[in-house]
Amino acid sequence: MKLVKHDLQEAVGPLQLCAGQDAGCEAAVHAINQIFDNEDTEAIIMVDASNAFNCLNRQATLLNCDTICPSLTHILINTYRCNSHLFVDGQHLLSKEGTTQGDPLAMAMYAIGTYPLIRKLDGIANQVWYADDSAAGSSLENIKKWWNALAEKGPLYGYYPNGSKTHVLVKPTLLDKAKEKFRDTKIVVSSEGERYLGAAIGTASYCRTFADQKVECFTAEVERISEIAKTQPHVAHSAFTHGLLSKWNYTLRTTDWEEHHPIDVLKPLEQAIYSKFIPALTGQPPPGEQIRSLLALPARFGGLGLTNPTISAKEQSNSSQHITGPLVNKIINQERDLGDCHSLQHQIKRELKLTQNQRQKELAAEIQNNLSISLQRSVELSKEKGASTWLTTLPINEHGFTLHKAAFRDALSLRYGWPLQSTPSHCTCGHTFSIEHALTCKTGGFPAVRHNEVRDITASMLTEVCHGVTIEPHLQPLSGEPMTYRSAITEDGARLDVAMYGFWGGRFEKAFVDVRVFNPSAQSSLLSSLSATNRKHEQEKRRHYDQRVRDVEHGSFTPLVLSTTGGMGRTATTLYKRLASMLSEKKDINYALTLNWIRCRLSFALLRASIMSIRGARSSRHHPASDYPMDVQLSEGRCH
Repeated sequence: MKLVKHDLQEAVGPLQLCAGQDAGCEAAVHAINQIFDNEDTEAIIMVDASNAFNCLNRQATLLNCDTICPSLTHILINTYRCNSHLFVDGQHLLSKEGTTQGDPLAMAMYAIGTYPLIRKLDGIANQVWYADDSAAGSSLENIKKWWNALAEKGPLYGYYPNGSKTHVLVKPTLLDKAKEKFRDTKIVVSSEGERYLGAAIGTASYCRTFADQKVECFTAEVERISEIAKTQPHVAHSAFTHGLLSKWNYTLRTTDWEEHHPIDVLKPLEQAIYSKFIPALTGQPPPGEQIRSLLALPARFGGLGLTNPTISAKEQSNSSQHITGPLVNKIINQERDLGDCHSLQHQIKRELKLTQNQRQKELAAEIQNNLSISLQRSVELSKEKGASTWLTTLPINEHGFTLHKAAFRDALSLRYGWPLQSTPSHCTCGHTFSIEHALTCKTGGFPAVRHNEVRDITASMLTEVCHGVTIEPHLQPLSGEPMTYRSAITEDGARLDVAMYGFWGGRFEKAFVDVRVFNPSAQSSLLSSLSATNRKHEQEKRRHYDQRVRDVEHGSFTPLVLSTTGGMGRTATTLYKRLASMLSEKKDINYALTLNWIRCRLSFALLRASIMSIRGARSSRHHPASDYPMDVQLSEGRCH
């Protein structure tokens, strides 16, 4: 569909919006609202068809497709020229009409199948379609003509209007006239309002009642997901940001908030988020006003993406009206061609995105300045590129992208510097326990585990695009070669973390990588900016190994410096971007998506390692599995 999407949209134009036009559903709602508000419009009719997709005239659609959208002809004919076999309760049925349920081509085929019908209704009334949901607005006389024409010609194309599911919304002074006009049909006539494509059209009181009902449903969903958050907070957060939020954003975008104050309507929803969902998710008491504002920010700005609907409602509505503007104008003017509508909408989207991003950036800076010094540092760390990837990724267990409830809440505590629950008063090493100490303490070997995890993930990805990838390669012994820096590693048996051929230069050029993962909350890092700290660690690594690798190994050296929160130094960013480019080219996957996947893997690895450093059992000494060495037991016991 990606290859023929543009052809399909150009073929069916702006009046049949199920072909993937940008914000098509929202455009239909805004267009019908504007048509109804027009002084010359007496009424609008909203039609639904009976069993629409199953009744579409298949043969007529396949025949018309060759003329309407030739690029789709072959695949539709190959898919639907023969009857489909259906097996229901042991019976064998032949599907001779309509589209197959679940077919990704269904919407495209339906758009082509109904396009000739839409053309035959041209000029009678101002119409717009979204699949089988058709609507038209004009005078009562023209509306009745349009309905009669639809009822007459629709069945020829497999479109059977259902009068009992059809509604006519009329201006209040014409209600009696409209009822008389449609007396011989089953159409429901009203002057208050009706639902159209999941939105409300009509009087202010009807729209307010509709909004209240929607908010009541959304609030109930938030309460249900709050119960889930008690046991599965990671899943609940993902369901909120990827599901519920998008669901009610549609209502926010298709509601006119000039007539209703968002706070009055949406307050119950925000109250459920504030008092039930956030405490269940974080394991913390309901947040104060500052923290609530922080959590409402996108993850990339240090928040959790838990949008406050009372604040975002007007912005969503205005954004929708701007984006759909070019398409709405074409619908109102009943134009047949999209023209430059697609490019105009994309330009508006880009401008709105830049404006919104700048506004969120300024808001984030304002919120951050009002926080405590320690929380400001935590937010700054969470704003690093890649530090919030674990929050925005869907929790799929098979890919290792899930956190259990304790780990998720520990991760939030690390992110915002909240106190951790059930931690010891002292570390095994005898030091007073704190998060800063736990992430640095070498007792138990957890820093080495964290380092090795980054090393191994990097090496595994490098094997996809490089040859000769080795872990912990030995450097050649020095034979009197002078080193500039006194801190250079000159000992025999020195090793780096990863080596590979063909990464930076030619096929036989060897590249070396050494990993360092530092704790940005350590006392030694608090007095410097993150960029300065990253630079310091990179320079230290270079003094250790760069000259030796260049002069002795005739290779290149790249220090990989990462923070425990997921941030990267400059050279690490460059290396992973290069790796993403090579993987993207080899696997034919979008570069940006590939880079996000790399950051996601590293983010989860570092997060789990940090949680292990805090929660893992430390041992102050070695505890042998037995009183006798294993080789002695194998020899004497003859264990075969």
